[in-house]
Amino acid sequence: MLRSRHHHRREDALQSSQFAEDLQRRVREARAALAAATAEGDFYAADVRTNELDSLLRLAMEHGLIMDTDLPR
Repeated sequence: MLRSRHHHRREDALQSSQFAEDLQRRVREARAALAAATAEGDFYAADVRTNELDSLLRLAMEHGLIMDTDLPR
C-alpha cells in the first residue's frame, strides 16, 4: 500500500511527539529517583541516577528537545 508524504510526515510527527513525551517522563522519573537516593544517603544509587539523568538529557539535546526540567527552578 502506498502512503502519501503527508501521511508519513504526520506519522513522524506523532512518533516524535511520543518520543519527546516518553523522554520527558523518563527524565522526571530519573530526577525523582536521584532525589530519593540522595535523601536516603545511597551514594551508589545517586551516582547511577546521575549518570542516567545525564544520558537522558544528552539524548534530548541530540534530538533538539528542550526538557522543562532543563530550566532553572
